[in-house]
Amino acid sequence: MVKITSEAKQDLKQFELEFREDLLDEIEERLDNERDQDNISYINKTRFGIEFHRLKLIEDGFNHRIYFDFIDSELTVFAVRHRDFAYSKEDLKQVEKRLRTMKTD
Repeated sequence: MVKITSEAKQDLKQFELEFREDLLDEIEERLDNERDQDNISYINKTRFGIEFHRLKLIEDGFNHRIYFDFIDSELTVFAVRHRDFAYSKEDLKQVEKRLRTMKTD
């Protein structure tokens, strides 16, 4: 089962309802059922002191990056980004904050 943090749910709210539902379905299918290894990468940004996993969605009208990690052996999605906004300095600072918060809760 895939856990979606409240922050990731907020990220999803920026998209129109129908698209949001399709995107969430795609995330859950790829991470929960298939474990889509071809589109999953391990991201290590030493400059920001962060490491996490990323699912790249690039089909069916998607061009999104889904950031997730394993917290207490549970797959947890903590950010959903359109490719245009992924990996910027501001984005990575927010990722650092989210990861720090997740790991201390």
